[in-house]
Parts: sequence; C-alpha cells; structure tokens
Amino acid sequence: CSQSHVTFSERAADFYERLVNRWSTFALEPNEEISEGSDAETVGGDVYVIICGLDYRGDRNWAGQNPLDTIYAFQMMQQICQVSNIDNVTKLWNAECTKENVLQAIEDTGSQCESGDTFVFYYTGHGDAMPDDDGDEVSGFDSALCLLGPDGQVEPRHSYWLRDDDFARTVTRCVPADCRVVVLADCCHSGTILDVTKPMWAGRVALSITGCTDKQTSAGTGKGGMFTRALCRALEELQREDADGLMTSQVYNRTIQKYKEFKLPAHTQDITIHGCGLRPQQVPWPLQPQEPFVSLANSAYRGLNIAGRP
Repeated sequence: CSQSHVTFSERAADFYERLVNRWSTFALEPNEEISEGSDAETVGGDVYVIICGLDYRGDRNWAGQNPLDTIYAFQMMQQICQVSNIDNVTKLWNAECTKENVLQAIEDTGSQCESGDTFVFYYTGHGDAMPDDDGDEVSGFDSALCLLGPDGQVEPRHSYWLRDDDFARTVTRCVPADCRVVVLADCCHSGTILDVTKPMWAGRVALSITGCTDKQTSAGTGKGGMFTRALCRALEELQREDADGLMTSQVYNRTIQKYKEFKLPAHTQDITIHGCGLRPQQVPWPLQPQEPFVSLANSAYRGLNIAGRP
C-alpha cells in the first residue's frame, strides 16, 4: 500500500510539473510570421556557441554515397559568429561529430556559462526520426541528429545517433538554469529536437528554430541548406536596417521572408519555432552582427548555381 501511494504521488507531481511547464511553452504556426513587439534589445551576458556540421564524406553507408553541401552552411555560421564578435565558439566538423564529442562539447561549453549568458547550438547535417525507446513521444518517434561513430560511420544508428531526449537532458543538466538556450537545426525531421514540453525545461528560457517540422525534410542547394542561407541573408538585411538590437521574433520573420523569396520550386519546408519561458518577442537574438557585412550566401556562395537553384 505504501509503495502504491509513493508511485501515485510521483505520478501526480510529474503530471503537475508537465502541466505548469506546458502553459509556458509555445509552438507557433510554421512558416507564418509572428508579432515582433516594439522594443529592440541587445543580448545581455556572454554568448557561447557550438557549431556542428557533417557532410559524411568517408562514411561507407547510405550517407557517404551522396555527401551533403553542409560545409557552406558551416562556414556561413562561422561568419555570423565573427561579425557578431562572438569569441566563445566551439566547432565540430565531420569525424569530430560523434555522440560522445557533441555531448562533451555541450558539457564543456555549459560549464563556462554563467547567469545571464546565452548558450547557442547550431547543427547542419542529416536528421531523422527513430522509434521512441522510452514511451515519452506521442508520435511514437524521437527526433535524432545523425552523428558518426568513432569509426567515422553513420551506422549502427541506435549506437551512434543522438536522440532528442539525450540532447535535451544534456543541455538542461550542463547549462545553468538562469542561462538562455537557443538551438538552430538545419536538418530533416527536426521540429521538436529540443523537446521543450518536457518537465526538465520547467522554469527555463529556451527556444529552437529548425529548418522543418518533424515530418518534413530540409533542402540543400548545393551551397548550404535553405534554412541557413535564409537566416544569414536575414541577419545581413536586418543589421543594415536596425543596428540597435534584434529580437528573435524579428529574425524569425525575416528568415521566413528570405526563405520564401529564394525557395526551391520543387520543395517546401516549414521553418518552425518552439520554446518555453519567454516568447520570441521577449528574447534578444544572441547572434547580432556588430557592423554591416555581406553574407557568404550573397557573395562567395551566391554564384554556385546547382540545377538552376538560387
């Protein structure tokens, strides 16, 4: 009887925590512009960034047969960090992107963050859905980042890939609760990669902007993903218009505009934004260019025209 009572209490507490946390979360309509608010702000505290990218050259499985164009997106995000005067940047490319290395990078970066800082995680590579292994997903599937093993291979996935559950648990364990978390994922099946409706996020400020929903694919162009290219073009344009500070809502809206302006005719993806704690209109964008610049998407990588793509 005592054991039953404890179990019921634990379940009741878990339900209450989920309910409270769910009230403070948001999942806005994909590819639809949102209210921007009125006051622009610059980000407070320091910004710590992890940039992860894979093109899968060297993999002997399905991924290596058609290497991705992610090196361009990887370099675009490096440029954004440079023009935003971000000094704390950790970069992982290809063979460095094992599950162990990515989780260690999150732990190491999180340990440097202090109250008021912002933790940013960017990923460009394959994403996929995996059968849920612990019964916590309504859809029956976990979102996953398709990482490599220590042998440089993408399979076996159950050993090498990083599930959203493990990703979110590591971020919430390693990044202080009074820091803000921003995750940017240019990969397929990535809409809920941050799992912000889970109880572990209660009381935190976190958001993800991803290239598509959980059921969609994110397109490459031969010169970087559509989402990353749209984001970088948006930041270039917004910096010229308002150098006093950007809110996440502004960046999200302009990213959607640039995506629609340059989208591939044969492919549609819905750029998504999910989060908890604060709305996008209340969160200063952490990667704010400090001076006018020309994005690589509009310069060095603009002229690479693959099958008529923009």
